[in-house]
Amino acid sequence: MSSADSYLRRLRSKVATDRLEAARYFAENAKPADEKALREAASQESVAWVRNALARAIDRLSPEPGKAPPRGLADRDDLPEGFASQVHAEALETTTAQLIHEIEPLVGSLRLSAELEVQNYDASSTKENIDRLDDFLAALSRLRRAASAPRLDEFSLDELVEEIIQTVDLPAGLEIQKSGPQHCIVVGDRTLVQMSVVNGMRNAVEATVATGAELNELPIAVTWGRTDRDCWVSIVDNGIGFKGNLSRAFDIGTTTKDGHMGMGLAIANQSIASMSGQLLLVPNERGVRFELRWPQSKEA
Repeated sequence: MSSADSYLRRLRSKVATDRLEAARYFAENAKPADEKALREAASQESVAWVRNALARAIDRLSPEPGKAPPRGLADRDDLPEGFASQVHAEALETTTAQLIHEIEPLVGSLRLSAELEVQNYDASSTKENIDRLDDFLAALSRLRRAASAPRLDEFSLDELVEEIIQTVDLPAGLEIQKSGPQHCIVVGDRTLVQMSVVNGMRNAVEATVATGAELNELPIAVTWGRTDRDCWVSIVDNGIGFKGNLSRAFDIGTTTKDGHMGMGLAIANQSIASMSGQLLLVPNERGVRFELRWPQSKEA
C-alpha cells in the first residue's frame, strides 16, 4: 500500500488527530488523483483544524484547464475563519519540534561532559546555565503542545482549578478566594487549560508578593463557570499590575522579570487559541484580571 493510500485510509479514522495528520500530509503532497477523496473528506469533516488542512490540500492541486491558478494567501478573501492562526500554530508546532530534536541531545551531551570535567560541578555556574537550557527545552515542549491540535473531551473544571491551586507554591498569608459551580463539566483540552491557568496563578502570586505589602490584605480571586456557549476561568490579583507593553504581552520573549524567559504568557495564549478561545489581560486600578474563555463545543 502506498503512503497516499495509507493516509487516505486515515482520513476516514474516527480519531481527529489521525485525520489531521493525514490532512497535513496531503497539504504538502496532494496529487490530482486525490482531489475527489479530499473533497469528500472535507465535506464531512466537523473539526476546524482538519477541515482547514484539507482546504490547503485541495488548494494546492493543479488547476483545471482554463481555471485561474490559486491566489496566494495574502491575496485571498475566501479563507476559512481562523485559517491564518491555524497555519501559524502548525508552523510553530513544526518549528519547536525541530528545535527540540536538534538541541535536546546536545544539552544531554553537554551535561554529561560537564559533570565529568568541571570540578565541584553541582555548585558551579556551568550547572546553573545547563539547568537554564533544560528549562528552555521544557518551555519549548510546552509551547509545542500549546500549538498542537486540541484533544477535546469532557472534564471537571472545578476539580482542575482546585488541583492547580493545591500545586502552586503559595507564600504564607496569601489567600485564594474561590468561586464557581461544583461539578462544572466542560468540554476542552484539559492539558491546555491547565497550562494557561497555572501561568495565570503563578503570575498573580508573583505580582502580589512584589508589592511588599501584607499578603493577608491582598487576596487572589479565582472564579470559573460555563454557559451554553463558552467556558471560562478568571484570576484577579491585587498585585503591582502589568508593567510592560500590553500589546506585546503574548509575544515570545517578552518579560519584565529577571531570570524569566518570557514564554509563559505566549504558551498560555497559544493554548487557548488552539481551542478557538481567547486569553484576556485586563489591568485594574490595582492588579490584573487574567481571563481565559473557550467555546463549549467539541468542534474547536
